[in-house]
Amino acid sequence: MRKLLLIVISVLTILCAQAQCQADFSYMQNGPTTIFTDLSTINPSGSTNYSVTWDWDFGDGTTSTLQNPTHTYSNGSYTPCLTVTYFDSIIINWCTSIYCDSILVGNAPPASWDCISGVAGWTCIDPGTGNGQYTTLGVCQNACIVTPSWDCSPNGGGCFDPGTGNGQYTTLATCQAACITVTPSWDCGPVAGCYDPGTGNGQYSTLSACQTVCSSVPSSPCDSMTAAGSQSQLTMQINNINIYVDYWVTTAPDMTMLGEDSMSTLHTIYNYNSSTSLPYDTITTCIIYTYGMGITTTCCVTWIWNGSFWAKLGSATSIDEINYTNKKLIKILDILGREVDDSDNKILFYIYDDGTVEKRHIIE
Repeated sequence: MRKLLLIVISVLTILCAQAQCQADFSYMQNGPTTIFTDLSTINPSGSTNYSVTWDWDFGDGTTSTLQNPTHTYSNGSYTPCLTVTYFDSIIINWCTSIYCDSILVGNAPPASWDCISGVAGWTCIDPGTGNGQYTTLGVCQNACIVTPSWDCSPNGGGCFDPGTGNGQYTTLATCQAACITVTPSWDCGPVAGCYDPGTGNGQYSTLSACQTVCSSVPSSPCDSMTAAGSQSQLTMQINNINIYVDYWVTTAPDMTMLGEDSMSTLHTIYNYNSSTSLPYDTITTCIIYTYGMGITTTCCVTWIWNGSFWAKLGSATSIDEINYTNKKLIKILDILGREVDDSDNKILFYIYDDGTVEKRHIIE
């Protein structure tokens, strides 16, 4: 009986491997109306007991299951995708294929893509400016494939893949061997002073050398944050502080997310207001960072474009840093930069009209 079961499993495995399908489509535009034509190919390997389904994502939040749908867009650039699924219920044979393309409707900037690091890893996005590095989604996706690499966790949690392809070790085994015995070293923390990051790569080889210079370090990494670039595309950077930045997020006054990065000391922002087709004049950047023995905190900076460069309006990381004056509250953000109402038992950021940001954590 066991031998028969193994034979059946082997046969099913072979049959499943025979199915071949490749999604593809073309489109024709008539003003805002786009007519899609399915060009997918199916190789059923001689079988007639199969079905094919078409799942369209038009890139604007709408979908269709028709083979050749027609869709009406608003002006803008979109990335429709077709998912084709072949399934033979008699011999349990199937395959799935996805194909995407770009569509420009009206006078919006031409579609383009950049490879961006986010919370879920590296992905391709259209910055909406027409100035993305890649002109097709397929070329960007190929460039966005990151070779695995590993670094020793600064929190003593073993090895991790930073997702950038630039980790110190090319194999997990090599990283694990190096992380077992780490030579003590020290970095100057933004709040707690000198600490051993646990990687052996701290800036100072002795505690006394670290303590000699640590008194000059700003109380918050946001104090050393700089912005460089144009109004529509800029890069944030943390300078001269050895910290572990877990997450960056930059939002517009209407809470549009303009950029996010994880596990990096650099942060890229594509500043574009889809309602006005112009960049925003004011943006807010927040970072979540780790220092000392796994201590995590958050700080934010509000920036304003003065016509020539981005000027920092102010930053704060604790109530003690706030100079209470007659100022007006503009909005309240959570640690992910989302606008929220005042509430207890959460870390919130109160942004005022004089450029100051107050961090509060009220425990009920």
